[in-house]
This record gives sequence, C-alpha cells and structure tokens, in this order.
Amino acid sequence: MRRALAVGLMLVSVALSSRAHGHGMRTAYLELSEGDGGTVLATWRTTVPAPGVGPRLVEGCESLGDSSEPNGTTVRTFSLRCDGGLGGRRVVIDGLGPVLTEAVVRVLRPDGTVLSRVLTASAPAWVIPTAQSWTQVGAEYVRLGILHIATGADHLLFLLALVLYVRRPRDVFLTETAFTCSHTLSFSAYAPAAEACIALSLILVALDIGDPQAERRAAWQGPAIALVFGLVHGLGFAGALSEVGLPDHAVASALVGFGLGVEIGQVVFIVLVMLGLAALARTARAPRLVPRVALAGSYLVGITGSYWLLQRLWVCFA
Repeated sequence: MRRALAVGLMLVSVALSSRAHGHGMRTAYLELSEGDGGTVLATWRTTVPAPGVGPRLVEGCESLGDSSEPNGTTVRTFSLRCDGGLGGRRVVIDGLGPVLTEAVVRVLRPDGTVLSRVLTASAPAWVIPTAQSWTQVGAEYVRLGILHIATGADHLLFLLALVLYVRRPRDVFLTETAFTCSHTLSFSAYAPAAEACIALSLILVALDIGDPQAERRAAWQGPAIALVFGLVHGLGFAGALSEVGLPDHAVASALVGFGLGVEIGQVVFIVLVMLGLAALARTARAPRLVPRVALAGSYLVGITGSYWLLQRLWVCFA
C-alpha cells in the first residue's frame, strides 16, 4: 500500500496543477436575472449536450426571443417579460432523467438577493418564492450533495473498496471520517483533471483488497488512504459545485449544506454495504463466501476504474 499512498500524493499534485478538462455532475443550470420593467434574462446551461431537456416558459411570462448560442447545445440565452416580477410564478424543467439528473435554478432579484432550488425528475417544477432564507438555501444544497453521492458511481465504488479493504466497523467509520475531512478541505477549489485521478484511485485501492499482508495494516492504512485520496475526490466535488454555482448571499450555508448532503449519502451507503456483509457472515459458508465477495468486489472496482481512467484520459487530452 505504500506504492498506492505514494502514487496518491502524486495524483493530488497532478490534479492541482493540471488544466485538462474532466467530467462533473450531469446537471443543468438555469439562471433567471430580473431587470427593470419586468424583463428577465435567462441563461440555460448543461454539463453535457441533452436534446429534449430544457426549461419551460415561466408561467405568465412572454418570450422576447432567443439570442445566440455560444457553446453549441450546452448554453442558451433568451429573454422574457414578466410583468410584476418572478415571485409566485412557476418554472418547470422538462426532460430530467438519465441524461441530466437534476437542474439548479437560480433567480437573481433586482435588489441583489438570490434564490435557488434543485429540481429533479420526480420534482421538476418550482413556484418561485418572494424571498428565501439562508437555511432554505442550505437545505437545497444538502439535497444536491445527497444526489451527487447517489448518482456518483465512482465515489460509491471508492467507498465500497474502502469497506471491503478495512472491514471492521469501527475502522470503517474512522476511515470514512478521514475521507470526509480530506475531501472537505479540497472541494472549495477545483482542478479539472481530478476525475481521471479519481478513476486511478479506484484501481490502486482495489489492488490491495484481499491481500492478507495489506489487510493486517488496514486499521491504520485505511484512514491514511482516505486522507490522501479524499483530496482528489474533493476536487471532483468542487467540479460539481463549479458547474452548478453558489448563491452569492449564502455561500457558507450552500457549502456546509452540500458537504452535509455528501456525508449523509456516504454514511447511508456504507451502512448498507456493511449490513450486506454482516448478512453474508451469518451464512453457513461465511468463511469462504465473504473473502470471495471481497475478491469479486476488488475486480469490479478495479476493472471499472480502469475503464473510467482510459475514458477520462481520452477526454482530458483529446
């Protein structure tokens, strides 16, 4: 595992210095900027091209036409006239689902206040309120953090690898805490090459799952691994935040809320994995079955990480 820790430190350095392009969340972003006389400038942005996904005209507002699209299908701007302002009006994002999982809607009021809401396929509509407190902003970003973990297969596989490597419940949660502390330090800054480094972290951890010599040191090496690679995963979280944006009037509550949502998602996933392993341990074939499951998990994580690494390196340098 020393080689993994050494390479992990190199990954952090590469991720911090690289300018290559990487992937983030599959998120859409709609900004509605209110001006004088009921005019509204709308900007629609997606992280991946997604035909069929887009905002529906705000209820009670008149379209003033689209302007140029500077980035192909991923950025579009258009103007609206909403007499009386946006307060109390309903905005809908159509087509959310497997391609784009959520949309962040931000409303910039003429007085400088900012309202925000995370929309999903199950709840694609929002009635814009007249005001929004910092606690409501924080609650929205908690939802966004949970969604990011629930839809982030690479982060979930890394957590799975840590659980399979460390095994003992107390050490698992110590490792998870170290992972959280580490990625919290780095998710307020973004390095685009982090996604390829995340994929490589899966491979390196998978190599030690099932190794008897490595597992004897898992109690202290697990938290050490989590601290090192957590910095890289935190950069991936930062990429997600850079894509959806933060409300200017409640940056702190949005960051805390997003971090809390990520932590909730991680703990829930780890508990489910550990309950599954505990159920296997109670079976008659437990002495053979659990190690085989761990070995199968290592192959799953390693093969998937290898595929993602090649895919993301291709995107980075293409």
